[in-house]
Amino acid sequence: MNNQSPSIGTQSFTKFCPSCKLGNNANSVVCAHCGRSLDLFFARPGKINMEGRYAAPAKGLALYFEGSAVQVAIATDEEFVLGRKVEGDVEALIDFTYPNGFAMGISRRHAMICSKENGYVIIDLNSSNGTWLDGKILPPRQPIQLPSGGTIQLGRLKVVAIYNSSGNEE
Repeated sequence: MNNQSPSIGTQSFTKFCPSCKLGNNANSVVCAHCGRSLDLFFARPGKINMEGRYAAPAKGLALYFEGSAVQVAIATDEEFVLGRKVEGDVEALIDFTYPNGFAMGISRRHAMICSKENGYVIIDLNSSNGTWLDGKILPPRQPIQLPSGGTIQLGRLKVVAIYNSSGNEE
């Protein structure tokens, strides 16, 4: 009988969902069965009060890392994609390659934000690890109203969208 422990690779490891208790691939960041985040660090309840720390741009939409006054980007295009840059991309893209976009579960073309008369809408682009708005998972390819101050979760990364509704209209 061999007393050595077998080596365990990610192929034999199963990650169990804390919500539905079903097994998932070891590299999954969201449950394939119920859509809940499998990363307990990012699934903490409660919200950091950052009211007053996010400045609305005069025109366009600003994105901030949740829980921080660090601004990710200001977008003034009518529509733009949230994702990771790939060589040769020509569309308007807010690039989350850094900080660690791949490890955070962000797809190359994760979600799209479009300017509308009454603000913005967000559309999940059939991303691998899901898009949430204020804790609710978005159905793929369906435009959902994006309120100013709404928290967008791309995989495991959370950002807050801020805009001035009067600055959005032409």
